[in-house]
Amino acid sequence: MTDPDDPDRIPTQAELDAEDLAEIAHTSRDRDHANLYPPRPGDPGPPPAALSLHARVAWWGAAIAGLVSAVYGFINLGLITDLLRARLLQGVLTDPRNASPEDQVDTLAGFFPPFMLVMIVVFLVVEYALLVAAASRHSRNSRNFFLAAVAVNLLCIPIGIDLLFDYPEVWSAMSVIAWLQFGLLILAALFTLRRNVNQWLPDSTRMRPTRVFRER
Repeated sequence: MTDPDDPDRIPTQAELDAEDLAEIAHTSRDRDHANLYPPRPGDPGPPPAALSLHARVAWWGAAIAGLVSAVYGFINLGLITDLLRARLLQGVLTDPRNASPEDQVDTLAGFFPPFMLVMIVVFLVVEYALLVAAASRHSRNSRNFFLAAVAVNLLCIPIGIDLLFDYPEVWSAMSVIAWLQFGLLILAALFTLRRNVNQWLPDSTRMRPTRVFRER
């Protein structure tokens, strides 16, 4: 360690050791920070076709099927509401323990069909925004949120088929169209999980507690 008041003074071994230890500690902190928060590449190149084209084509097919379901549902909303009300009332008579309370049947029958039809459109808007952001912004988080939105949508589709379209009075093709949407959403999600997509997307920067402890 150099003394500004005495530039010719020779530092002691203890002072040299202290400087070495400080440099080692500084280097170690920089390395730990680099490992936990890797830098984003400046130019990742164009997104793979699996993400920018194939996943979008599959998603657009699912979107068309979803919009057909939503339009058909709103056009026949009165019929679907009456059919659901009749099913709920039948449940009150045949299995009162597991059925909805009779005084809530009208409320439930009037709420769920329009709510579920609106949610079809909401899911489509959210999924499209996330899918586009994953490719245009080189964002792994957007891809992961897209997969989460698709997973929730997939869970809702069988319920929607049962409550909205599973009636003899409803056009039987609507169930087929809804299941087609289900399959195309799975295909779109699988395209975004392709190996070349994962290699193109930046490394995850989420905090890993086990990694923090291991680096220490």
